[in-house]
Amino acid sequence: MLDQCPHCRQTLMLSEAQLEKIKAALASLSAGKTLKIGCPKCKQPIELNGDGSVAGQAAGALKDVLYAEHTGNEDQAAVGIVAAAQKRPQPVRLPPAAPKPPDLGWLSSGVYSEKEAIENVPHALIMIGDEAITTQVTMAFGEMGYQPTYARSAEEAISKMQFMNFEAVALHSRFEGQDLEGSTVHQYLREMAMARRRYIFYILVGPEFRTLYDLEALANSANLVVNDSDAGHFSIILKRGMNDYNDLFGPYLEALGNYGVK
Repeated sequence: MLDQCPHCRQTLMLSEAQLEKIKAALASLSAGKTLKIGCPKCKQPIELNGDGSVAGQAAGALKDVLYAEHTGNEDQAAVGIVAAAQKRPQPVRLPPAAPKPPDLGWLSSGVYSEKEAIENVPHALIMIGDEAITTQVTMAFGEMGYQPTYARSAEEAISKMQFMNFEAVALHSRFEGQDLEGSTVHQYLREMAMARRRYIFYILVGPEFRTLYDLEALANSANLVVNDSDAGHFSIILKRGMNDYNDLFGPYLEALGNYGVK
């Protein structure tokens, strides 16, 4: 029979009448039921099984713990606590919930998703004329992940630039059959608003240019100049030119973006 409170561990001074009453109540319990009584010291409820042990804790193990603590035997108390924990019913631990499967709602709008993916690819407008040079320029942009677009006339090129954002533009000085000063495409790019122009890598190709000559590129409002005779090395020239440009203007463009300047 319970003689100490499992909460405050005070000795329960129960009279014979009270003990008999508790015994009778325990004897009348149905299988699996428990009896609750209140501790007269701490007022906490004490739940008893039909055999008089504390519900969820073996009476013998609890007694061992209380006795060991009372006598100051810490090692025995520790053993008693482990024994009580081992005999105490353990809570059922459910495995963590599996992650939810991916949302496949986008499958129904596959056309839109494909369009969005294409728009994220940088585009290059190529206006060369010479087939061999065009092939070299196309291959170079392809290696760098650009989507090439072509124009067959100045009017078509300007129309494309009005309705589409290009990250790179390659123009041959003889594309319109005359020198660069008479090129309407070149003039259009020179007069373009800087809010758009600063994000276009403009390349001029022609027999009059000296490859990678920055001063000549600057004088012609371009970012890179390439001589026709160096077209076979256009891939490495393009990479070098873009790297130099990013090293020089990358921090400036980033600062503009931080200040909300487009």
